[in-house]
Amino acid sequence: MNSIELFKENAPELLDTIYKKESTTSDFDINPALVKPGRNANEINVPVLDMDGLGDYDRNSGYIDGDVSLTNETKKFNYERGRKLKTDTIDNEETGGVILGNLSAEFLRTKVIPEVDAVRYATYASIPGISKTKATYENAEAVYKAIAKAWDDMTNDEVPEENRHLRITPTLFGMIRDMDTYKSKDLLSKFASIKVVPQARFQTVIELLSGKDSDGERKGGFKKVIEKYELTTDTAIDSTKIYYTKSGETYTAVASPVVGSIATYYEKIEGSKDINFMIIHKPALLQYTKHNKIKLFTPDQDQDGDNYKWLYRLYGLNEYYNNKVAGIYLSNKA
Repeated sequence: MNSIELFKENAPELLDTIYKKESTTSDFDINPALVKPGRNANEINVPVLDMDGLGDYDRNSGYIDGDVSLTNETKKFNYERGRKLKTDTIDNEETGGVILGNLSAEFLRTKVIPEVDAVRYATYASIPGISKTKATYENAEAVYKAIAKAWDDMTNDEVPEENRHLRITPTLFGMIRDMDTYKSKDLLSKFASIKVVPQARFQTVIELLSGKDSDGERKGGFKKVIEKYELTTDTAIDSTKIYYTKSGETYTAVASPVVGSIATYYEKIEGSKDINFMIIHKPALLQYTKHNKIKLFTPDQDQDGDNYKWLYRLYGLNEYYNNKVAGIYLSNKA
């Protein structure tokens, strides 16, 4: 029992240590002091500062009045996941406590953190209005030029150079690192941080699995999305969408959709694309974890069996400031 109490006492520190070490997105967490409770329990308010620009100065009447406004943007929490795991007390004893001793760290490192990173990158990659490019880079020079162009484009969009972070696949980072030239070193030195992201968690779109037997998704976690077509659920024509008709296995875009035929139209569900790299200006994001908690119950507390039960829940926000989308740059494969 002493080991159980020690675990409960150290669980918060364990969570924080593993998260900061293993997650490639932990640098983007916002200062909790900026977060204010919203009107509802599932939302928060964050401050947005705006002000008028310069005006003419008159030597007789002086300055022209301007306004400064501090408003609150309301954002709803958009990520909530959890899991209950159990292990038989005898199984744990016969392994010398190895199961229980390693469960938390392994679960966080191999299941939680890869999903958290994948969700965040896919969320930020789908933000409307961010800078995007599609490419496959064949050599180090091409990678260098792509990152350099992205840096210059962000500067041209008046994104501050401070606090820009580079996230890139191990393969591409290895290519530019091995250039070992002054220009590549100078470019990489400009970033506040550089972290390599395994390709599995670096996708433009992902699908979260329910973890339920009834869905055939017992293992839970996430997976890549395969491009597909589905019958539209629209009852009126949406001018922002492209509709398709199906003939055999061929889908053709409808040039002039009409509401009378909408029940026969399909919409394309975009599949996952491998991300090459992202440059993220931290102040552009609203990344906040409200609840991150582990619970452990002993076999004596298990009314249904003789198991240790381990419960984990995560609840948070992966969002952005509406007026700072220029602070996110995405390069992905076509």
